[in-house]
Amino acid sequence: MGTAPPPRVYAEFMQVWEEGYVGTRGMFEAMHMQGVGIFSGGLLRRPDGTLDRDRIRTWLATATRSIPYAHLRLMRSPAGLTAPAWVPDGRFDLDRHVRFTDDVMHVSSATIPRLVGWDAGPLDLAHPLWRFQFTPLDDGRVALGVLMHHSGGDALRTLKFLAAVTTSDPGGAPTAGEDPFRGMRSPRRGGELPVLALREWKAAGSGPAQLWRDYRARSFTRRARRVSGRILRPLRDRRSRATEASGTAQHTGFRTLDGGDVQAAAEAAGATLNDLVVAAAIRTASGDGSIVRVRVPVLRRRTEDSRNRVTDTAVVGSSAQPLTELVASVRAQLRPDHDAPAQETARDVGYATLVPWLSRTRHLCGARLEDMIVLPAGLPGDELSVFALLYDSRLSVVATTRSTTDIDGVMQRLVAELAEPALHGAGES
Repeated sequence: MGTAPPPRVYAEFMQVWEEGYVGTRGMFEAMHMQGVGIFSGGLLRRPDGTLDRDRIRTWLATATRSIPYAHLRLMRSPAGLTAPAWVPDGRFDLDRHVRFTDDVMHVSSATIPRLVGWDAGPLDLAHPLWRFQFTPLDDGRVALGVLMHHSGGDALRTLKFLAAVTTSDPGGAPTAGEDPFRGMRSPRRGGELPVLALREWKAAGSGPAQLWRDYRARSFTRRARRVSGRILRPLRDRRSRATEASGTAQHTGFRTLDGGDVQAAAEAAGATLNDLVVAAAIRTASGDGSIVRVRVPVLRRRTEDSRNRVTDTAVVGSSAQPLTELVASVRAQLRPDHDAPAQETARDVGYATLVPWLSRTRHLCGARLEDMIVLPAGLPGDELSVFALLYDSRLSVVATTRSTTDIDGVMQRLVAELAEPALHGAGES
């Protein structure tokens, strides 16, 4: 019998623009993607009402086994010679990523951070960047708090992860797939990452002449700045933490609307759902008629092989514009060929987006996912950011604002701009 081949080294280098998500501790924490799924109690609870931890662990162990993101961690290159790389976590422990609390809680704006799982602090860069927390609710349901990270993928990839750990059939079970990194290992500490990067670069070229042209396509100064930025990251971290400590705290509000009613309101305004959500955010932030600017994520290329396939496009507008005029302007500004004029007087407020998710109800351990609350991954200090998710004919609208802002007033304005009659009892009470 022959001996097994040695494990193959696996490393997936980050794209240049993705490094910013982990550039400083402050930015790393700001780029956490957060959400709370509200499940019917079902088989998530034992007959005595406590969480069925063993059932949930067994389900998630099977469901996450074949998901690459669940098993990849970040590794930095010595002396910043290369971008950080995603490598298999040889010490993966499911219990590090799945937490339970026995504290019975109510779903509200004030409890969202605890339901997400922020009591345990931010994610740990030494391990895969995801964490679930299960919390019993006072109405018999169960909350699933989700923490993931933008460096590992955009919102579409995060929602794909959540879809992979649930089923459309209430009596179904997750598929027991193969470990995607079986027979592989992470690079050893030291110079193995730069060696791997050099091999990849040489393999991508078509000869010495082409490699030289590719190398000269980027200036040496630009490369040197990138490396020095990686080396000086600890110093930038200290400044970032000092700035964050004196920054402005944020809080969250949410409502659940009937997706069909909001769709009808969008059609009446001659808009898509995304146009209407962006316009509603603009009109809410621009209560006095001032011109504001929001960031709107748009897909770069559907076939692009990148974890983050979206880029932000600036959209400007004002509550002084009639709604039909504003939504038409939003749509025009989101076209790829749009040449945005300079808006010196526009005030940057945050970002707004709509993500259509799944049209069929999802289940975990037989429990029905009734609502999915996804928080905007805004920048520190954003005045207003809005994330709307269309799931199972329901539109979840979530806003984050500065703690000095009247969040209830903001949510009332957003709902009025979208479709006030669509508000129903599934939202926050």
